[in-house]
Order: sequence, then structure tokens, then C-alpha cells
Amino acid sequence: MGVKTATGAPARLPGADAPGRGSLWTWLNKRLPIGEFIESQLIGYYAPKNFNIWYFFGSLALLVLVMQLVTGIFLTMFYKPGELTSFDSVEYIMREVDYGWLIRYLHSTGASAFFIVVYLHMFRALLYGSYRAPRELLWLIGMLVYLALMAEAFMGYVLPWGNMSFWGAQV
Repeated sequence: MGVKTATGAPARLPGADAPGRGSLWTWLNKRLPIGEFIESQLIGYYAPKNFNIWYFFGSLALLVLVMQLVTGIFLTMFYKPGELTSFDSVEYIMREVDYGWLIRYLHSTGASAFFIVVYLHMFRALLYGSYRAPRELLWLIGMLVYLALMAEAFMGYVLPWGNMSFWGAQV
């Protein structure tokens, strides 16, 4: 049984019936049903009518988090922890490493962008009542993740151990 499009016509993979491709595609599709997966999940997947811009922020938060992880790993390669060496290693990243200034600014700006997106995601959850049954456990897990990310953000703020970081840790 094939998936149907919005007009009721059967959904077909582009180029599946093209000359010279049919036999290879049929052979591959019998052994690994890629075509059925693509038809059911990408071509014929119906989106709910109530989708709007608010549902975008969870995926955007994931994208910004991945960017934070990639830039953080890059910065970790050149960072030297320690009371006397941390600030100098940040200066080294900014001045000597190729595009280190860009990676550091992407990382620091990405942290602010991440929390803005997470706050908008939380606002959407409050607006649509996603904290109520049967999703209250999901809401609680999200709040625990949020608290863990707040702690991680504080540790990232203190990491360069400059003047602002020092006094931020003292408060």
C-alpha cells in the first residue's frame, strides 16, 4: 500500500521510474526499503494544521546547542585551565589561532542566543499548556535540563577567569 499525496494521487519517489535506474532502485528497495521510508516520512507525511512559528523553537534550540558543542570543542583544544594560564590561553585563541576570534564570538553569542530560544520554547509550552497531563513528566525533565544548562552557562562564564568572571563568581 503506497502513501497518497494531498491530492489523493499515489506518492512516488522522484526518478524512481527513470530509464536505467529502475532495476537498481528495485533491487536496492527490496533489500533495504528506503523508498517506502522516504514516501511515508518525507513525501506523504501530513503535518498538523495547527503548526505555527512557536513549534520551531525546540528544533532551533537543538541547532544552537549543536553549534555550541562544536565551537566549544574547538575552543577546548586551545584552552589551558589554571588560575595563571586561563586568561592567557583565551588571549592566545583570540589573537594567534586562525579564526579563533570568530569561533569564540560564535560561542559566546551562541550562549545568549541559546537561552533566548529556550525561553521562547518554554513560553510556547506555557502558552499551549504543555505542562499539564499527560505531559507533566516531560515538562519536569525539561526543567531539570534547563537547570543543568544554567549551571553549565555559569561555569562557561567563569572559565576565562578575567576580571568580570572573577567578580561574577564572587557574587
